[in-house]
Formats: sequence, structure tokens, C-alpha cells
Amino acid sequence: MGRELLSIGELAARSGLSPKALRLYAESGLLVPRRVDPFTGYRSYGTDQVARARLIASLRGIGMGLARIQVLCDLDGAAAAAELRSWWRQEEADAFSRAEAVRSLARDLGELPSKDIMTASTTRPRTASALHIGLERSAQQDAVLARELPGGRTLLAVADGFGAADDLAPQLLGRLERELAADPSAAPLPALESAWREIEKLVPADGDAGSTLTAALLDGDRLHIAHLGDTRVVLVRSERIEHVTQDHTLLRSLVEAGRLSPEEVAAHPDRAVLNRALAAGAPTTPDLLVRRLEPGDLVLLSTDGLHAAVDPAELAGVLTSGGEPETLAHHLVDLALAAGAPDNVGLALAQL
Repeated sequence: MGRELLSIGELAARSGLSPKALRLYAESGLLVPRRVDPFTGYRSYGTDQVARARLIASLRGIGMGLARIQVLCDLDGAAAAAELRSWWRQEEADAFSRAEAVRSLARDLGELPSKDIMTASTTRPRTASALHIGLERSAQQDAVLARELPGGRTLLAVADGFGAADDLAPQLLGRLERELAADPSAAPLPALESAWREIEKLVPADGDAGSTLTAALLDGDRLHIAHLGDTRVVLVRSERIEHVTQDHTLLRSLVEAGRLSPEEVAAHPDRAVLNRALAAGAPTTPDLLVRRLEPGDLVLLSTDGLHAAVDPAELAGVLTSGGEPETLAHHLVDLALAAGAPDNVGLALAQL
């Protein structure tokens, strides 16, 4: 037993778990404090519990439930490894079963009659974009795009590069624009898929360089989206805000599935690690999404330099406050700067 005692804050710092998560694990019997002061309620942990706390963080990070973690943590090395493999075999089987159900549902949905789609409006959306290096980065790896395309469509796109290639994100957006402008009559989603295949050819075959990319094609009263990574699309209609895209991180997926709480994710060391991106060895196929648009709608695309830095309530307040797109774009950058802007900031928006 570790003789030195740690406060809950010290254990949180050493393990990567938040104090709130540690309290949850104490209540469940998964990580019980060595001592609880009867008067103050302060919890003290042994230094030998740091390794267990880190293991719990890792197992929660892959989506294992608390009851199964309790079993695994009480086993020795070889038995614990066998338990982990057994759990994963069932996870794979469950995923296979869900995949079959998804294919069946997608086939059925694809056979439903299509609703009439409004033809392209003669009034172009008002657009704006903004790009800032931030306050801590030495290189600009974000890129943004807001363009009118032939055929009455409007293209918004943002990309967030990472690794050694500082110019990858603007290259991707440049190729995207050229591909979509080449055939204005192509149906929007197939056009995005075709352009995406050309974009993938620009990704380095090895090394650590890569990028996220989110593109939105506004065509009449439809918003067509191709999305990969943790760049985002937000649709604002009056006072209602819809976060259209989901971040492609493992932990975010587990939260969506109800297998991990937002409090556990908030301080998890792997909370920002992508599991889908335009990068060597990563899944590069985008999510394809469609939303209906109405007059007055605001569409915002942003890199995580904005939404990861700014308080969500403050961001929502600005997005629903109205104003011209150009003014709003500058205001959003100012919010990121006021929040410390530790990352590059990129955004593109359109107002119908």
C-alpha cells in the first residue's frame, strides 16, 4: 500500500480523471479512497492507486462498462488481458449485428418516395469567412472557403490540418472547389462524394500529416454536407441551434451511445483524439448529411479553435443575436481570442 496519501485533485492530475469522475468511481466501489475525513469529507488516495485510476480511464475510454471494469481490475495481468479480449470479441459481434440492421434499414429508407425539393433560389445567401492564427500557434494550419459556384449553389468549407504539412488544408479546399465547380448540374451528394475521392489523393501516404474537412453545399432549400473530423456545422433557425455534425472522436461516439458521461470526457487525456480524418491509415470516408433550409437560417462551419475554446452558452448567444454575416464572423473570432485562442481559428458562414 502506498504510504503517501494524495488528495482527490492530486490523483486527478496524475491519472487524467476529473474529480467528478473519481467521486463517481468511489461511489460505485471501483476506486475507493484510502481515507475519508469524518469531519470535512475530504478523500485521500494512496499513490499505489494511481495505476488503477489510469487503467480505469483507459478502459472507460474504449467504452467498457463499470461492472466489467470492476471484474477486470481485480484480475492479475494474464487473466485481465483475457477478460479484455473476451469483452472485445462481443463488441465486434454486436457491431456486426448492428451493421446488418443498418444495411437493411438503409435499403428500406432508400425506397421511400422522395419529397419535392424547391428549385434553387435566385437570391444568393450572404456569406462571410474568417481565419486567425490564434494566440499560441506559430503556424496557420486551418483553411476556410466561402464561394458562389456555377449553377446557383454556394459552397462553405473549413479544414483543420495537423502534423508536418502546414499547406495541406488549403490544398484540400482548393481541390474541392475545382471539382464541384466543374459540373454544376451534378446532384449535390454524388458531387460531394466524387470531389471527396479526388481530395483523398492529396493526403500524404505516410507520416503524421492530415486534416479534418467539413463542406456544406447550399442548393435551394437544401443543405448538403460532407463531414470528417471535429470541424463542425451548426444550423441556427431563430432561437434554435442544431449541431448537425458529430465530432469523429472515440470518446464523443461513446457519449452519444450513452456509454460515457460528458463529465468523464471533460478531463480525459484522449478527449480530443480523432478516430476519423484525412490522414494515412485513418478511415477517410465522410458522413453525408442533408438538412432542409428556411429563409433567415444561418449556417456556420467552424474549426475546433472556435467551439473548443468558447463557452457554449456564450457562443449560442452570439449566433442567435442576428446581424450581418461579416460582422458576426469578426465577433466570433473575437470570442475565441478573448477565451485565449490556443489554436488556429477558422469559420465560414452563410445567411439565407
